[in-house]
Amino acid sequence: MNIYLPLKLLITLLFFGLSYVAGAQSVTPKDSLTNQLDEIVINKEKKTFTNSNGNIKVDVANSVYNSIPNPVDLLSKLPNVLVSSDRENISVVGKGTPLIYIDNQRVGINELNALSVNDIKTIEIIQNPSSKYEAEGRAVILINRKLSRKEGFKTDISETASFKKNFNNYLGFNSSFKKNKLEWKANFNYNRLNPWENHSIAYQIPQASIISDYDVSATTYRNQYVFGAGIFYKINEEDYLSINVNGKRQSDTFDINTFTFNQTQDEINNVFTFSDNASDKNFINSVVNYSKKIKAIDTKLFTGFQVSNFNQHLWSLVQNSFNENALELSQNRDQKFNVDVFSGRIDLEKKVQK
Repeated sequence: MNIYLPLKLLITLLFFGLSYVAGAQSVTPKDSLTNQLDEIVINKEKKTFTNSNGNIKVDVANSVYNSIPNPVDLLSKLPNVLVSSDRENISVVGKGTPLIYIDNQRVGINELNALSVNDIKTIEIIQNPSSKYEAEGRAVILINRKLSRKEGFKTDISETASFKKNFNNYLGFNSSFKKNKLEWKANFNYNRLNPWENHSIAYQIPQASIISDYDVSATTYRNQYVFGAGIFYKINEEDYLSINVNGKRQSDTFDINTFTFNQTQDEINNVFTFSDNASDKNFINSVVNYSKKIKAIDTKLFTGFQVSNFNQHLWSLVQNSFNENALELSQNRDQKFNVDVFSGRIDLEKKVQK
């Protein structure tokens, strides 16, 4: 009797059953979710910070930095950048005062203040600038402006309110229009600022029987109007012409009150100093840039011209009251300052080897 035939038949039936079950499990019902999945979209977020050879590049347009209301505050948030308390000086840690460039044009703090944050694409902090920048700069802050890719008209309205001891308000309008190779941009910002400062000190010199202390506070009411307009014409892939005009108008009224106590032996004096101040600062800047690729000699030509005007009017009236007596005039100042600047540059850039 052959016992291997039933065993062989049993194994064959077992494999057939397993194959049938596996085939049944591989069948996908028509109402499965896999039939409803038509497209998979993978979104990759851009890095806000990139570091290349020690140079830090910040993507402003696609980050939270785009919501900061003014460019000086924006720079103060960036790594290695320090802004002075009066917001008039910028430095890079370990490098000192940097050169500031907007696109290919060197600018100062006034041009920076007149720039709208909504126009900024990227900011690059260059720690070791090449010879294409002025020799006196140990560091460069390079600001690149945005250009629209889509045609049509666009308007952005922004409103930012903040409390820094007092209420501050920032309102902005930015518009752009692009048609073929021509792009037009305009911006207007109104800032209502109320900065406040206070300082006090007290000291004693027992050997001379001197006791002195004072307390000074200043409250400012500041109106800022920032405006700008520009035209960018892309002649071809290598050449372009741009014209930009921007400016800032600022008016301040600020009272400075100082209370002073001074005692020298038995002589005691209480002095109240009242300083009434008003200031107007106006700045306007015009820039024309032209870039062309000279293909015959494989050289890139850039030329730019800039005209700026800054004027300031400061008026101060200082009065003192000794030991609660009537105020007495101490100073009456009326200062006017005006400066006109014209500058230009021509660059020829050619790559000799790799």
